[in-house]
Amino acid sequence: MPKRQNTQAEIPPITDFESCQRARAALFRRLTDQLEIFRVCPNRTCKRMRACQDERGACFRAVLRAMPDDTRRSFAYAMENRANGLDPDEAFAQAETRVARESARNGA
Repeated sequence: MPKRQNTQAEIPPITDFESCQRARAALFRRLTDQLEIFRVCPNRTCKRMRACQDERGACFRAVLRAMPDDTRRSFAYAMENRANGLDPDEAFAQAETRVARESARNGA
């Protein structure tokens, strides 16, 4: 059985900018795995391992670029709301409301 990828122990503690940069690849891979992006990844190794195998987090960035702008902004705002302590449902609801207000203001 293959070794489990992206364990919590792989992510170094984040204490400053440099440590954040060191942890970035592992964090991208962890989020990619949680969203199961490996299912649509063109990299066969990712599909076979059922986990992101790219050190640069390219799969996650490719999915973000492919998302519609409103969806990408909703995702980013929901993540920001979660970081500010809201529960997942409230974080998503507030993010959707914010994107709807922005779209209405911009006439989209």
